[in-house]
Formats: sequence, structure tokens, C-alpha cells
Amino acid sequence: MKHKFALNYLMSQPWALDQQLLSLMSDIANREVDSLSLDDFVPESLAGKSGKKITRGMEKREGGVALIHVSGVISRYANLFTNICGGTTTQLLAQDFTQALNDPSIKAIVFNCDSPGGEANGIHELAEMIYQARGKKRIVAYVGGMACSACYWIASACNEVVMDATATAGSIGTVLQMRRRKPKAEDDFETIEIVSSQSPNKRQDPGTETGRAAYQKHLDDLAEVFVQRVARNMAVDRDTVINDFGGGGILVGQAAVDKGMAHRLGSLEGVIAELKTGKKNTMPDPNQTNTAAGEGESNITLTLPGSEAMSAADLIAAITEQRPDAIAAIKGPEPEMAISHAADLVAACAKAGVPAFSASVLKEGITKAEAENKIQMATGLKDTLAAAGLSGSFDALVGCIDDPVKMVGKAIHEAKAETDENGDLTRHVTDEEKKTTSLNAKEIYAKR
Repeated sequence: MKHKFALNYLMSQPWALDQQLLSLMSDIANREVDSLSLDDFVPESLAGKSGKKITRGMEKREGGVALIHVSGVISRYANLFTNICGGTTTQLLAQDFTQALNDPSIKAIVFNCDSPGGEANGIHELAEMIYQARGKKRIVAYVGGMACSACYWIASACNEVVMDATATAGSIGTVLQMRRRKPKAEDDFETIEIVSSQSPNKRQDPGTETGRAAYQKHLDDLAEVFVQRVARNMAVDRDTVINDFGGGGILVGQAAVDKGMAHRLGSLEGVIAELKTGKKNTMPDPNQTNTAAGEGESNITLTLPGSEAMSAADLIAAITEQRPDAIAAIKGPEPEMAISHAADLVAACAKAGVPAFSASVLKEGITKAEAENKIQMATGLKDTLAAAGLSGSFDALVGCIDDPVKMVGKAIHEAKAETDENGDLTRHVTDEEKKTTSLNAKEIYAKR
């Protein structure tokens, strides 16, 4: 007798999953699986271009965009059930998302969704991880096929939900499928189950009204968390989710956008291009026409890396890559260099009476504006020294024009030297005058 582990697992878990696929999974899990090749269930992405494969479910596109594939049924952990029924797991999705979030070379993340949903366990944790990462990097969910139930929960946690016009979204709610064992007369053994008297609710019989009510409450509680989180993620109230988001059904393309379940229509390659360039191009609504001038123009977005360990240099590099025009506007136009205007600056120095100063301003790295400012400062210094009678000190002081402290010290030294020199001259002149104007009576009588 073969044990049907996949079927047992399927029946033991609550699912946030499209009903049609749940039935199909049940049929697959119920059959013999000896002849199945597990390699046949490796998911492949439908995209116009391929990127560098980072993990089994994630690739990196040019421009720093990570593409994480959410394909097939979502389970919590990778196991035999995943291999048999295909799909992905919240465990692997969380690992891929964390890796992309912490990679400085990745500036935006796209969840490429095409899944009917999956196991309820683990979905809330993954969705919360995505929601809490909003603002760190741009996170977009693209729905090219379906984002039903658990998959829509994940998609709603992203900054934005973009859908193809033929894609479907919804199926908000939970379901639990049970299969009761029927006793057979030919069975050798009879299964007897005894539950502790302290735990009357440990083994509820879904065949009874009380047991069914207990299971119903469990599903309702799970679904309430689902509804509340979707309402928060999509910035609507709970009643809007209950009344407008399909009531457990699914909506297609523009209808989902109109109800607020998605933000806009678009394509996968279009979303990736937008995140790469920072320009958002929205697929037009066929039911609306643009009448106002400028309506329908591209919006500009900017995605910055959000890792706390990100350096200022990395942030500047990210802005430079996405918006070089913004960096250019901050820096302003390239300044004119002094060497390019050598003739004009030489003439300006000559006119100011400081012709030799032109050699100081015609150097590599000095801008025209800086050179003109230096000439103006040199002219002011020349006039100030002339007024103080220290014109001879100009050459010594102008060499320190870029170092005010040094120039002040040198000016004091020059002024003191000039004062001392003038003092010696005065004493010399006074002594000579005394010798020529004083009277000596003995010399006068001797000469007579």
C-alpha cells in the first residue's frame, strides 16, 4: 500500500487558493507519482528579456532591477508537495527578497506574479516583510496572469500593483478542504482516536454542527486578517475590500483597477524599464480620453537604496544613475576656467596696476570668477598700502593673498620695519642739524 504524503499534506492545511486549482491539486496529489519527473515542475518566467539568474526564483535585470518570480502554488517550505504540485514557497520568496533588499547594486524589486494562491501559513509574515520595506527601495507587483488569494495578499503589500489588461486578481478569503475516512468492512484494523477530556476542541468533527462551526470560525479569523491587511496595504477601508474587491471572486484587468485592487495597467518589460529610468508610463484606460492639456504625461519617480549601511557615496551614485539631470541642476553649469581667458585677465591686471600678478591667477584649476576676485583683492591691497605709505611692501604681501592670517602677520612685520627705518633717519638728520647749529665760544675766539 502506497502512502499519499502529498494528499495528506494538502488535506491538513488551510489554503488561500483559487478553488479550481485546489481541486486540480487534489487530483494530482491523489494519483500515483512514481512516474513523475520532478524536473518538469521547475517554473520559468514569461518575459521579453532574460536577466542574470541570481537564485532559482530571482534574476537581476540591467539597471539594477531584481525580478522575483511568484509562480504556481505557494507553500510555506520546499518539500515533496512542492515538487509534485509545482510552484514556489514563502521561505524562498523571503530569502530572495531579503537578498535583493540588502544588495546595494539593486535599486528596485519587481514581484512577477502568476499564481492562484497557496498555503495560508507564512503568507502574512512575507507580506508584512514586504510592506515594512516600503520606502527602502521601490517594490512593484506585476500581475501578468493571476494574483489570486495568497498571491494577491503578497502583491498588495508592494508599493504598487500593475496588471496586464487580461490578468486577474482577487479571490480574497480562505478555504479548508477535508476528506473523511470511511470505514471499510475489509479493513484489518479499526482506527480508534481518544482525545483528552481537558481538550474537547482538539478533534472537532466537521460532520457535526458544532465541529463545522469551529472550523468555520477558524477560517473566518484567518480571512479577517487577510481583509484587514489588504485594506491597509491598498489604503482603503475594510468595507471597500468586502464590497468592491470581488467578495471572494476575481476581477479582470481594468475592472480590478477601477475597483482599486490594482493601481494601473502595464506590462512587465514596461515596469522594468520605468524602474530603470525613473519614468513611469501608464497604459491608457480605453474608457477614458485625455482632454486637458498635458494630461497623460509621464510621471517621474526616484528609487533610492534603503539599507541603513548605505554610504553617502552609494546614495549619490544611485541618484546620479537615475537622475543625472538633477545632479547637473544641483552642480550648476561647468565654470569657465581662467586659462581660457588668459588675455583678458592679463589686461585686467595691467589696468589695475598689478601686471606681475597675472602669473598668480593663470594656473590650472582656477576659474575665471576666482581669478577676477583675486585681481580685485590685489587692487584693494595695493591701494591700501599706498595710503599707508607702504607701497614697497606690496610684492611681499600679495603672495599671501589667499592666506589672510599669514598676510596680516607679514603686514605687521613690514609696518614695523618701515617705522624703524624712518626712526633711524630722523635721528641721523637731527644729529647732523645739532652739529651745524650749535655755538662754541672757545672756537670763535680761537679763530679770531
